Amino acid sequence: MSEIPTTPCKDPADTIMAAIAHGMTGNRETGLKLLEPFILGGPVKTVSMCAALASMIALNADRQNPGHRGTFGFVPIHHGVPTDTSAMPPGWRFAAQFSTAVLNGQHQTAYALFDALVSKERDEDAMNLALGIRALYDMAVGSAQQLRGGTR
Repeated sequence: MSEIPTTPCKDPADTIMAAIAHGMTGNRETGLKLLEPFILGGPVKTVSMCAALASMIALNADRQNPGHRGTFGFVPIHHGVPTDTSAMPPGWRFAAQFSTAVLNGQHQTAYALFDALVSKERDEDAMNLALGIRALYDMAVGSAQQLRGGTR
């Protein structure tokens, strides 16, 4: 078995997969650190990374629900009770809506959600994006664990 890279790889896809692999082995912070160059690379690289993370979620959803692409929705649960998506904190709401858009093949909607979150360039938007990326990362790691056949 080879060691998981701890520095960015030549191929961005390999870097994202290494980040997910770190999350799968319980090294969340190392995995998130590998994603930093995408964020520092600007909005195009950041949204591309978000789309790659959401694609891992979509792969798992497609495997669990073959033939249902385009029909996925999202129902947030708060204290065991379904609630309105607008009641979610912005970062988590972004992750939920962005990944659902990617799940449904609605990439333009996903990109519009990203633009809406970052277009005003406020400090709070940067914090919400960071929280959204962490949520997407955690969902991608969980999806990869399910694809592998188990959770940690």
